[in-house]
Amino acid sequence: MKTRILKFAAAGGVLSMLAGCIVMSVYPFYNIKDLIIDPNLTGHWAKADATNEFWQFTASDDKSYTLTTVDASSTNCFDAHLFQLKQYEFLDLLTTNREEFLMPMHLISKVAINDTNLSLQFLDYGWLANLLETNPAVLRHIVVPNRPDDTNSGNMVYLTATTADLQKFLLKHAGDTNAFTSDSTVELKRVPQ
Repeated sequence: MKTRILKFAAAGGVLSMLAGCIVMSVYPFYNIKDLIIDPNLTGHWAKADATNEFWQFTASDDKSYTLTTVDASSTNCFDAHLFQLKQYEFLDLLTTNREEFLMPMHLISKVAINDTNLSLQFLDYGWLANLLETNPAVLRHIVVPNRPDDTNSGNMVYLTATTADLQKFLLKHAGDTNAFTSDSTVELKRVPQ
């Protein structure tokens, strides 16, 4: 399951270091009114210990960015939207390079940005899957077998909740260190160009 999901949505090796799978939603996590611009986001970023993995944020149009991630074996592209809910900043990443017939999916992370550091803390898939298994009514979702022809291959949770419900959920759990764990965090440093 992890390999298929990461091939579909991951930003090369940078996201592959995340534990578990990546939380994906059919609907965006933001409304237009929530979007913000932070000039610190634009630029070239890399993990401190990686020499061939880069994230490039480029201002796209009004209140959006294009994110291109590159590693030794792949290039991935996303539409990125930085938004704020109360005191929290989040980044919604929408996959743009995908195989034919695959649905575009939104990924979510909490964000902390300054001149030289960018921290992306993704919603922990294992925590969410366990929560939805014990209480399916918490957030609208579907569970799909990883491989339709093999019932032993595991399942993948896809969020189908509305943007309003997704935002209520984010606000309820934004401070929860089980929902947004250090294991699901990508730490990047600005790279001079």
